[in-house]
Amino acid sequence: MPDPAKKSCTIRELARHVGLSTCTVSRVLNHRSGELPIPEKTQERIREAARALNYVPNVNAQRFFKRRSNVIGLLVPPQEEMGHNAFNDTHFVEILSGIEKALCRTGYNLLLLFNRPEFQENNHYAGLFQSGFLDGLLIWGVHRSDRYWNELAALSGPRIFLTSLPGAESSASLSFVASDYEHSAFGIVSHLREKGRRSFCWLAGKEDTSIIPQLEAGIRRAGVRIPPEAIRYSDYTEADGERLAAELLATGRYDAVVATAPQLARGASRCIAARYPAAAVGCFDGQSSTRLATDRFITALTNDYEIGVTALEKLVARIEGGKEPVQLKIPVTFAFSETTGRAE
Repeated sequence: MPDPAKKSCTIRELARHVGLSTCTVSRVLNHRSGELPIPEKTQERIREAARALNYVPNVNAQRFFKRRSNVIGLLVPPQEEMGHNAFNDTHFVEILSGIEKALCRTGYNLLLLFNRPEFQENNHYAGLFQSGFLDGLLIWGVHRSDRYWNELAALSGPRIFLTSLPGAESSASLSFVASDYEHSAFGIVSHLREKGRRSFCWLAGKEDTSIIPQLEAGIRRAGVRIPPEAIRYSDYTEADGERLAAELLATGRYDAVVATAPQLARGASRCIAARYPAAAVGCFDGQSSTRLATDRFITALTNDYEIGVTALEKLVARIEGGKEPVQLKIPVTFAFSETTGRAE
């Protein structure tokens, strides 16, 4: 590691010291040892000299010659939009963990960016690409109601949306890595139908989330239609789940409650346990890390860690020459409880 208190040397000075060309020295310092047709002893001599002479790479020169900054941006919504900071979202934390795992195998750095309104107005992120500051961009947390997505989708640099897309009409041309929410809904509803449930209501969470159309497609594929009067939108809280499930089940029309998030499903389960024991609950968007031993409903488990790993790897591949759009849906698994059928 370079010593900040010690005078550093340039790559030309380092090359003169070891008696090699600047090109050879640069190749050794910018690649892993197993990737070069240069003797291992020569590579180690260069690296030892770099440490001894306190060689520090010239970032601006690297950008000019390599036409890369080795910086990837991760764009997330600001607190004002989410109602909490991004790190309170367990899906985001798992995705970030996967990004970190994949990132450590590359020479890239990650820059966290917040999609604030003032940055949108100034087209801030296009400027980061045009200036060469960013090599690529990962985008998490967009909604169907977002209008800025057109500018994000039109950026000239490589970019991949994570988990959510800004609009169903745009998905044919956008690059994304997301959970297979259609299969999630199909699996949950199919299982509940096999258990004899015939009339479904839905605690859908926030109306403008981009996974809603995918969940609707999965529900229809399972042979079920949930009419508008059987759908409730709200925040993802257990209190909302309990209140809205009670409201819907009190009509006597439904024997199954499906919920977009586990908090809603837990609230619905409390209501059912207290007043409607014949009904059943399913959850479309759970995680193995947050599933509780007391959860008594079937849950689709997303693999957010794999989303992070895959998205980072695919973005680096695009930065380094890949051209095809990345459109991947990561499979979900299912967890069952003794009240919904077999155990996982």
